[in-house]
Amino acid sequence: YHVGVMGVLGICLGSLFWVMLSHVFAMTWNVALRRQFENVMRAMWLVLILMLPIMLIEVISHGVMFTWMDTHYVSSDPIYVHKSGYLNVPFFILRFVIYFGLWLLLIRKFWTWQREQDETGDRWLSNKARFTSSWGLLVFGITCAFAAFDWLMSLDYHFFSTMWGVYFFAGAAYSAMAVNILITRGLNAMGKMNGVVTVEHRHDQGKLLFAFTVFWAYIGFSQYFLIWYANIPEETSYMLARKVNYPNLTMALVLGHFCLPFLILLPRPAKRSGILITIMALWAVVIHFIDMYWLIRPMADAHLMYKGEEPLGMSVIWLDIAGVVGVVGIFAAVVVRNIFSGPLIPVNDPRLPGCLHHKNYV
Repeated sequence: YHVGVMGVLGICLGSLFWVMLSHVFAMTWNVALRRQFENVMRAMWLVLILMLPIMLIEVISHGVMFTWMDTHYVSSDPIYVHKSGYLNVPFFILRFVIYFGLWLLLIRKFWTWQREQDETGDRWLSNKARFTSSWGLLVFGITCAFAAFDWLMSLDYHFFSTMWGVYFFAGAAYSAMAVNILITRGLNAMGKMNGVVTVEHRHDQGKLLFAFTVFWAYIGFSQYFLIWYANIPEETSYMLARKVNYPNLTMALVLGHFCLPFLILLPRPAKRSGILITIMALWAVVIHFIDMYWLIRPMADAHLMYKGEEPLGMSVIWLDIAGVVGVVGIFAAVVVRNIFSGPLIPVNDPRLPGCLHHKNYV
């Protein structure tokens, strides 16, 4: 369940990032695509609701996954004592409220302005969105990183990585672009947005999917290389738990999150092929959740091994899949409702005419 929630959180945050990036750079080429990023980011309220049971169970039970919440268990641990000023329940809950409060505030601002512009055509609303994006991206960067520290890295409170926030962001932006490709391709298949989203837009979507394939691999390898080189027990044990207990999953990430997408998306024709880009986008969403699984699932084994029990490994994979699919299904239903609740493009955006005549020369 936590894998599913973290996966859809990444997709929502990535969509919010692409919306703000579009505004702050006054992008023309992706105006027709931006509405679908907005429809995905608007599902953030659902992620908040899905996170509440996790927070409630963890706090009441003194830590099922977040073992640092069990003060009797960690009170004599010098590593926890050093981190206790940050890793404590009241501050943890306060940060939870701050993160979602800021994300929902930004989303509400952008969506309110976009719907008003749809109705009135007020061009100054684009300037408001651009100004808000200038400080919103800073807020996004900080909150996204610290949310990744809190809800992913602190599952193993011994582990630490200064690159963790960027690693989570890379996966979020990657998966959000993949979802945008799937939505626009689906609408094209239904006969909608034809002539609005063209092969030229698809080409740029493919470029960005390729770019974040490389960026994720760069951050992931850089983090692994530094951990390997420093050889600090708290860091190496984190990687060993995944390499030893989940070797096939680790290799699947290396091949499926970088090597194969890199080779397939590198040629220009591949990024312009509707069928191929759809397949790669669908695979990107799947591998995004595999990445979350690789980060979260081994911690359940670590807790069992600490108690002297055998690790579960992949023996309950179908139960794990069911937990992820359930969350993704609910999330997809909300996104589909958002898509068909209003115009499919920003109909009165001042840069829409330029978007309709977008052309790639590279």
